[in-house]
Parts: sequence; structure tokens; C-alpha cells
Amino acid sequence: MILQDYLKSIKNMKENDRELSHRPALENFLKALKNELSSKHKDFEKLNIKHEPNNKEKFGMPDFEVTRADLLVGLIENKRINTDLKSIVQSEQIAKYMQIKDNIILTDYLHFSLVRQNDKNQAKIIKECKICDFNALKSLANAKSGGHLEDKEKELLELFELFLSYKPKPITSALEFASALAGRTRNLRGSLERCEQEAHIKGLYNTFKRELYEKLEFSEFCDSFAQTLTYSLFLAKLNNNNNEKIRLSTAADFIPNNFPLVQTMSEFLRKLDKVDIKWLLEDMLYIINHIDTASIIKELNKTFEKDLSGIPTTALHKDPYLHFYETFLRYYDPQLRELRGVYYTPASVVNFIINAIDSVLKRDFELSGLSAALDNENITLLDFATGTGAFLLEAFRKALGDIEDKNSTRCEPKKLLTRFFGFEYLIAPYTIAHLKLHQSFKEEFEQPLEDEERVGIYLTNTLYFKDIKQEQNDKSNIHDSEHPELIEEAINAQKTKEKQILIITGNPPYSGASANKGLFEDNIRITYGLEPESQLNEEQQRLIKRYLNAKDSKEKPKDYLSLKTTFKKAFEKNKLKDEKNTKWLLDDYVKFICFAESKIKEQERGIFAFISNNSFLDNPTFRGMRYSLLKSFDAIYILDLHGNTRKKEATPDGNKDENVFDIMQGVSINIFIKNTSCNDSLASLYHYDLYGKRKDKYKFLYENSLDSIEWKELNPQDPFYLFIPQNDDLRAEYEKGWSVKDMFRVSGVGITSAHDNFVIDISKEKLLQKFESFKRSSPNANELYKTFGVKEKKGWDILQGWKNLQNQNDLSKFIKKIAYRPFDFRYIFYERKLVWRCVEDIMKHFLQGENQALIVSRQSSAVGDSEINTIAITDKMVDINFYRRGGEQVMPLYLKNTESPQNKSSKILKNTQEREKDAEKGGWVENFTPEFREFIDKKYNEHFEPLEILGYIYAVLFHKGYRERYLDFLKIDFPKVPFVDSKEKFLELSQLGLELIDVHLMRENRA
Repeated sequence: MILQDYLKSIKNMKENDRELSHRPALENFLKALKNELSSKHKDFEKLNIKHEPNNKEKFGMPDFEVTRADLLVGLIENKRINTDLKSIVQSEQIAKYMQIKDNIILTDYLHFSLVRQNDKNQAKIIKECKICDFNALKSLANAKSGGHLEDKEKELLELFELFLSYKPKPITSALEFASALAGRTRNLRGSLERCEQEAHIKGLYNTFKRELYEKLEFSEFCDSFAQTLTYSLFLAKLNNNNNEKIRLSTAADFIPNNFPLVQTMSEFLRKLDKVDIKWLLEDMLYIINHIDTASIIKELNKTFEKDLSGIPTTALHKDPYLHFYETFLRYYDPQLRELRGVYYTPASVVNFIINAIDSVLKRDFELSGLSAALDNENITLLDFATGTGAFLLEAFRKALGDIEDKNSTRCEPKKLLTRFFGFEYLIAPYTIAHLKLHQSFKEEFEQPLEDEERVGIYLTNTLYFKDIKQEQNDKSNIHDSEHPELIEEAINAQKTKEKQILIITGNPPYSGASANKGLFEDNIRITYGLEPESQLNEEQQRLIKRYLNAKDSKEKPKDYLSLKTTFKKAFEKNKLKDEKNTKWLLDDYVKFICFAESKIKEQERGIFAFISNNSFLDNPTFRGMRYSLLKSFDAIYILDLHGNTRKKEATPDGNKDENVFDIMQGVSINIFIKNTSCNDSLASLYHYDLYGKRKDKYKFLYENSLDSIEWKELNPQDPFYLFIPQNDDLRAEYEKGWSVKDMFRVSGVGITSAHDNFVIDISKEKLLQKFESFKRSSPNANELYKTFGVKEKKGWDILQGWKNLQNQNDLSKFIKKIAYRPFDFRYIFYERKLVWRCVEDIMKHFLQGENQALIVSRQSSAVGDSEINTIAITDKMVDINFYRRGGEQVMPLYLKNTESPQNKSSKILKNTQEREKDAEKGGWVENFTPEFREFIDKKYNEHFEPLEILGYIYAVLFHKGYRERYLDFLKIDFPKVPFVDSKEKFLELSQLGLELIDVHLMRENRA
């Protein structure tokens, strides 16, 4: 009997034996079961059960593969005896394997479980067979045949018949194809991450890091490399004209020579000795070998047509490769897509922008449009965030499409190879872009690229600059490098960055927190981080330019520290005032805009045409950026596409407004034109609002041009230089009011705990019990983090807080009330080493007696709301996220007899009567600025109590007429309050405001 022979071979097994100890016996048993079943299923004879004995990587690959030819039929994972297989089913390891094959057997030698996916895509045991308990192994192995052994053998054969009969579902759609490759690529990335010390991978990583971005993390490299290997196989398939079977050892041979970087990286496929990587790639290669690429491309083209249904497509070209990449990325890593801002730019958007460039060249530059690049080597174009090459390809088409005679000597598309360029940071879209242009030259332009010809798309970080001399030195040592193509790529990219570029276009990434930490940040600070109209003299500008150029160079000039000091002094003197958080200026799309502006500003003329996040149009923090753009260009066109779902934007008639992308942030198309070498005036600014459904916006963009739109000319004004329309007459009226920021001497943000669940609770008693327990705990940081559910935070030491409590007898004194959210009052353990930011300069004024504070935000609505809801009152300390995402300013009514570090003058109270009032309040002084107090006293010829003034302010801020009339202004800055001329009206509104304050503080009205 097969089973009895197997049991005899493992009967001397010990419970602590390693799982590998009896693997040969298991392998023989599995093959015997297969052979037994082959008499009934002839096709089983073609099955191969392959053991991977060298698999020592954690979760690297399963122990056995069952294949038919190159097709993976199933996986077998072997564990040591008495392992709990049910718990293994839900493990990370099995989840990983399930992405490769939904047909797995788990065994601990005596227990066999067949695992498949259920309808919720979860691993589930569908059939199992337990031969015997471990303590019965020897007796059963020595038992006579028949009875229990026969029953168990029959049961096992039924289980393996089900396992080996598995028919994988054929991949017939682009969606299935992309999903299959994405899952395997994700696992490939994980396997590569475990190979950091492997010499070949380590060498390639170090070259990438040196040439692409010195702060490149190994995990980022593994992500890029995994995608590169996947797309290398796909590219090989697309270039397999003879339908030969592609193998890992031959894949690189199918990649054209004009894909040098992809080709050299794919050479890795020939050198594979890591089995856990090899089996993934072989499985991927089987899928690619058996896919019908023609049907996949046909389906992707249908997807394109569906996206544009109802829109004439005669001038819009299909883009199957782009749609495939979009689908792949959606399955592979949607977070990566968001982080890097990788989003398919709709064809109508690309078409509109390229047509606009062509129009500007004809109208403003008196050229023949983009076709002028065929005759003039100075007509250069750069897509600074190429992605899959949509803008670049459309530029090629536009330049060639204006030539009526295709046999003309002017119709030479290859001339544009040295005039149209692209930069891309991610390897997968870089590969797709090359593929797309390569295929277009072959099929559409009918001039296939020769081996030595390539398109000017370079793998580089647009924002990363290297010393070209150092690059040339690296090139001279190229024979010492395993990867000379990467160095050559970096040299070509750097040379392009140093060229004069007439036209810059594209769709820059937008990810609130920059994915390019440290890059281009000083450039942003000294251009967009300054107050409008800040004046840097020519010498300062010269020295700062030298500093920025030298900053990332290995060889610093002798006066580098002096240059750095000049930079810092200029920035500190002129930086944006009253801006506590300027991080949004470091968004990647802002950095890309700054890159483009800095290049064109150095030239006599240029065009910058792109689509981007539209928050720079009206965000107050971006006023320096808007002013800089107005100074650098002669004409600016803003086509605001809106679509901000966070703000719940709607059309003017109240209908739904949709984004042209699958994102929440609104966007705009921006055309910036410079056509003079010197211009002291601000640019002419033109604006158009486009609301509505996505399809209607696509249609509008296709049917209109830069010249056909009825633009509204704007007159941007100090201090914000807004790029959106405003009622100038109403603005003048609104500006007469007092900004709340100018009323109060001292203001600041709320408390940042950094771990609310630790220091904040709705129950005072529970909070006290928690910290009494915390105080009694052992001084072990790891145990404290774990016991109290606290995440570690850089720069914060939980032990410091623990130490501070050891000599405290009464912990209740640390528990204070806090306004956590509107009408949500809680308790906080207010200890300076346990709370991340206590903001004591503000909060101390709530700890020594009764006080009140106005809470306002710079923008009138919390994110995700359309109504004004960022004005409130508090008599308690306030949390930083009172309005969900922070941003509020807390403005106390009184200060507790102390000098504010923001204003050292304590001479607020000017007469004896005021000093007496101050004494009666026990050392409190009002927080109004001297200028504001003087204004109120003179206007009404009376000295009102601070609370009376606060009541008036609060009443106005909640007045329906005020909110509706000044809504557009309230959206962009701290509210300005108008003051009525009538003293009686002032007091009437003040009383209403005081009543409203009592309601909002949830207390009874005062007598």
C-alpha cells in the first residue's frame, strides 16, 4: 500500500524534527499518489512535482510546485509535525501564495488540507484528511493492511485527485491580465526586499541611488526593479514577432537596443540564482507567453472609446499601453499611485494643452506652431513629469500633423528626437512611454527607430540635480561599473536639465506631503516663501543663485558657508508673515512649477502649459508663489476645472461638479507665457470657470481652444494676488473691516497630543486611573508603549513623562478640561512630557481662572464642508484638531498678568480706571492690541468692557447677511469684522453675541 509504505518511511520521526528532515519521504509519497491517480487520469502523467530544497528564505516560495509543462497547477507547503494548519491558512505566507495560485495543499506529514479561496477572496480549507495522531504513527505504520489504512488512502487519493485536477481559469481580459501580473509583481517586490545583501542586487541599488536620487530607499528600489522585470517580460512579448517561446534566459534578446536601460536591467533575468524570485518570474512568464496581446490591446482600445463616449475622437488617438499601466497600478499598489501622483491624464486635457502650446507659438511667437521644431533646433519641449508619455506623443503628432504633404522633406519625425524630451522617475511608466513612442514611430509615423536611435525620455528625478563634471568623471570610469547604461542615462538627463527649454508641459505629481523630501525646498523658500513685493537686490540674487547651485554639489566653493548665510538672512527677513504652517508649499506639484518657472525665467521667452492641483489659485499661503509667477510671465491663462470633492463643489446652479481625474483635489489647466526679456509689470491674468460632469468637461476641452474661450481678465491685488475672480467693489468694502488677527495680541494653535487615545478621555476617573497605573509601571519604554497602546514618535520619549510623575503624589492636578471638537468636551492629562505640544503660551491663560477665547480658522470651512463652520468660542483649552484637520487660531480674551513673548509691551492699560479694573480681575489684562483698543474707544467715544466687544465680534461673525455677502473673502483668510457707526446698534449686536456665546458654551444665560 502506498500509504503504509509512506508511514513506514517516517515512523521514526520525532516531534522536534525540522520540517526538512523527512522531506524526501514526503516527496516520494506525493509522486506515488500522482502515479496512482495517473491510471485513472492519463493527463496526470504530464504533471511534474518539483521540490525546492534550497528554499531558506522566509516566505520565499513553497516547498513543492506541481506543474504541467510551464503551467503552474498547484503549490504544496510542508510544515513540521503537529503544526496548527488552520492557523497557517490565515497567515501572511498563505495569503502571498494565494495571489499566485488558488490551489494549495498544506501538510504536517500526517494531516493534509486542500486550500482554496472563498467568494470573499479569503483562504479556506475545502477538504482535509488526517491520517492519524502523531503518537499513533508507529503502531499504524506496523499494522496489517486493510481497514483504517485503506480508508485513509482512499480519502487521500480523493483529496489529491481534486488538487491535481485543478483547471486554472484562462486569462482572457486585460483586467485579469493586469491583476495577475500585479499580484506576482507585488510578491516579487517582497522577495527582492529580502535580498538586500545579495551582491548583484546591492550593486544595482547603489548605482540607482547614486544616479537617480541619493535618498532612494531600498524598498523604493525594489518596487522599481520588480516593475522593471515585469515590464521587461511584457516588452519581450510585444517584440516577439516569430511567436517563439520566451524564457528567462532569452527575454533580454527580445528587447530592442533602443531600450538600453530596460535591456541592461533585464540582463538580471539571465543571472537568477535566487529560487524564490525565479519561480515567480517563471510563473509570470508562462502567463505572458500564453496571452493574446492583440486581443488585450483591442480590449484596451475599447476602454478608451468608452471613456470618451459621445465625444468625437477623430483627432484623439487610442492609447492601450497607458490604460494597461493604469489598470496594473490600481491592482499593484494604489497607495504608490497616490503618493507619486500617478494619474492618467484624459486625452481631451492633453489635446487641449498641446493645442494651446501650438496656438501660442503661432499667435505670440509668430512661428508655424510646433511644426517649427522640425526646422528650428531651438524649439525644444520638455514633459517634466512624463508618466506614460501622453503629452510627449501628442506633441509629436501635432508637430507632424500640420504638414499636409507627408512626403515633404520637412516631414522628418526623427528630427524631433533631439528636440522633444521627457523626465520620468518611475521605471514602469518610463518603460511604457518608451514603448508607446517606439510603436508610434513604427506604426503611425512609419519611420521605425534604428538600434542606435532612441527617444529622449530619461529615467531621472526632475528635481534632482547633479554636478555634470562629476557625471563625466563617472563616465570616464564607466568600465569599472556593472551598469554603465544607468550612468549614461543620468548624464543625458543632466545635460537636458541644463539646456534652454522653450516649452515645458505635463501633469506634475501632487501629494500633499512631498515624496521628494529635501529636494528643491530651498528654491521654494526663496521664491514662493517670501512676502509679495519683497525686494532682493541683484547681488543677493546672484549669491543665492550660487548657493542653490552649490547646495547639492559634492565640491562646495570656498565661500559656501557665506553663501548659505546670505540665503538664510534674506529668507528670514522677507519670509511670509503670520504663516505657522507652510508645508503645503512643499507639495510636489509646487516644486515642479518652481522648477519650470526657474528655467523659463532665465530665458527671453518660454511657454509653461500644464494641468495641476488648483489649490495654488487662492490659498493665502501661496500668495508669494502667485506674485512670483505674475512677475516671471507676461500672460497667464487659468482654466479652472474645479471638481474638489473635499469642498463638495457644485455647479453655479447647484448640480454635481465632477473631477476630470479620479481624485478628490480640484485641478486647473494653466498656460503661462513669457515673450519679453524684461518686464517690470505684472502678467496679464485671464480666468475661466468650467463646472459640470466629467464627460461634459471632456467635450468642452475637445471642442474649444485657447483662442475660442471667453476669458475674464482679472486684476490681482495685494496682499494675496488671487488667481480667481472677486467682486472688486465688494472687496474694497470688506477690506475696511478689522481682521481678527489684528485685534488680538496673543493667539496660537491648539494642543497637539500626538496620541489622543493615551492622554485624552471622556471620563476624568478613567484618565486618572490610567496614569496612576502608568506611574506604577516599570520604566521599560517598549512595555509602556505596548501596555498603554501608544505608538512611538520620533523626538518623544515616553520614559521622560514616566520619570516626571514619580515624585508626584496627586496626579489629579494634571487633569484639565479640553474642547476636543465642537460641543465635545473631554479631559486631558496635561503634562508637558506626555503631551507632544502643550502650547503653554496660549493654554496657561485657561488654567488660572475663568477666561474665554475666540476660535477662528483662516479658511471658513473645515475640509469636506461647504458651509462656514470654523468659528467658535471656548472657555477651556483647545485641541489642535478642533476643526478635524487643525488650522484654528485660539485668541484668548484675557491674559493672566504676564508679558506675551509676541509683544513685550505691557503698557496696555493707559489710565487709573483701567488699572483698577485690572486689579479687580486679579491680575488679568485684556488681549486686545493697543491699536484696536484705540480704534474702538475713539469710534464710540466710550471704553467698552472686553466681553462687550467680544460679544459684538461674535454676533457679526454669525450674522447670516455678513456670511452670505462676504463668503468669497471668508474662504481665503481670517475674517475681517466691520464696525457699525451707531453705538446703540453696537450694543444691541453685542448683547445678541453674548447670548450666543452662552448657548455655544452650553451654559445658562447670564443675568
